[in-house]
Amino acid sequence: MPPGSTPRRPSRRAVTAAAVGAVGVAAAGVAAGTLSRTRAAETGATPSPSSATADSGQAPATGAAPGWILDWEDGFDLPALDTATWTVVQGPGQTDLRDQHVNDPAMVRLEGGNLVVTARREDADGLPYRAGSITTRGKRTLGPHGRLTTWQLLTAGTGVGVGVALFGEDIDEVGWPACGEIDATEIALGRPGAPFGSVHGPGYSGGSAISGTYAGPLTSVVDRWVEHTLDWNAERIEWTLDGVVYQTARRDDPRAAGGWPFDQPCFVQVFVTVGSFASGDVDLSDWPVAADGVPEFTARFDGIRFERWR
Repeated sequence: MPPGSTPRRPSRRAVTAAAVGAVGVAAAGVAAGTLSRTRAAETGATPSPSSATADSGQAPATGAAPGWILDWEDGFDLPALDTATWTVVQGPGQTDLRDQHVNDPAMVRLEGGNLVVTARREDADGLPYRAGSITTRGKRTLGPHGRLTTWQLLTAGTGVGVGVALFGEDIDEVGWPACGEIDATEIALGRPGAPFGSVHGPGYSGGSAISGTYAGPLTSVVDRWVEHTLDWNAERIEWTLDGVVYQTARRDDPRAAGGWPFDQPCFVQVFVTVGSFASGDVDLSDWPVAADGVPEFTARFDGIRFERWR
């Protein structure tokens, strides 16, 4: 792949409701319509997301066979981020986690049917990096229970962390970790072949979370489209990368004796962090350099989908 180029996406969903127009992060209504994802690899494309399903979003007719049905999806195909669903996070990262960045709305945009979240080596408010994060907190919850899928394309960037996390909607009442946190996908780019999935709850959080790490066959998730799936039910939570199950957390795990707070609706957060305990120390030598000469990491998300079993 030529330096600085972006791998081509595989063939994607048909959008029957709204054309994709100008790029930006601003208020935008979600037009009604059917989204379907074909996910067949195009000639010359990098390895594609493995899903080749199509969802109508309609509940099955009476007597229909059980199966997954679409509950919610954002394909990031509209002219701007849907602010009825998402809030762009602003302000410093979590200093107790050693975050070295400021959350800056300028680091979030829609481009070519993708959510693009970046991190840049630029000073801001006394911290050396800017990064992006969005959340559905206070606007949309998912579950309890279902299947969450994201499609991600990441550049190199040692010291950057990328994640998609679910937090219990009662976080304001009971606090963290009593509310529960499910890290649907988390990647430290200094270890690009070792994504990990975790749950945090009462008595098992932070460095003591119930966690598991992907061990192949991919040796790196950098510069290729990868499908991340979280299968969440009442008894267990399972993590899959391109069809390979790599972690399962179970309700009856003795480490979860303090409580299993994952039977409630959760909000979603998509984030990029820099220099945290989880993402590790920064090494700018492998970061891509933007046209203006600034080291810049980029994460692309080609949709986020939540399904329920019927």
